[in-house]
Amino acid sequence: MKPFSLALKLTSLVFFAVASVHLLLGLGADQLLGAVVPAAALNEPSLDSQNRFYGVSFAFYGVALFICARDLERFRPILEAAFLVFFLAGCARLVSWGLRGAPAPLVMGLMGAELVLPPVLYAWLRSALRPRT
Repeated sequence: MKPFSLALKLTSLVFFAVASVHLLLGLGADQLLGAVVPAAALNEPSLDSQNRFYGVSFAFYGVALFICARDLERFRPILEAAFLVFFLAGCARLVSWGLRGAPAPLVMGLMGAELVLPPVLYAWLRSALRPRT
């Protein structure tokens, strides 16, 4: 279980980094990912507020993973829910792709991670909690 717990703690740092970048840069964080953000949009207060809010909300994943890593058996339902929600968020990107077209390459990479990592982490969690005989 220790390798999985360590992986969760390290992954939590990624979520904290994402949250920090969005807090500091707002819509500029999306520009770093290759999104075309018009200058007028960069200065629009509601869009800036929404982007910073959603970006910083990624910190919740970091907090959840870090706390859950301390007691996998106790927090298993929370981890499974977090993995499912993160996977569904990746599926939401597929909806956007279908409706609006392909996103920037870095965003496609994020989508790939969101679709692949949750099932991998879920399987690893099941394996880590499987009784050893």
